[in-house]
Amino acid sequence: MIAKLPDWADVQFLQSVSGALVVGAVLLILVFLFAIRSITRKLFTILVIGACIFGLVHYRQTLEHCNDKGCSCKLFGETVVGGKNCNSVNASGAATKQP
Repeated sequence: MIAKLPDWADVQFLQSVSGALVVGAVLLILVFLFAIRSITRKLFTILVIGACIFGLVHYRQTLEHCNDKGCSCKLFGETVVGGKNCNSVNASGAATKQP
């Protein structure tokens, strides 16, 4: 592992950021639709930004699944802290409930 994610980079924060990036990318597509005159450039730009939006939505869904699964999980090789309050984690990495 090259680096560790900071403490403030939890699941909710990463979901919010990815959602904001999706909205920004959709707005960027709208700007390009009116600003670019060439059909070829429009299609290429929309395809590239569309692929980015698809990746961000997939990333957001993965974070949501990670948050539902337990306290923390691995995403792209980094440990992401989930939103659930877990007091202990057993050896397999699964969260255990405390009374």
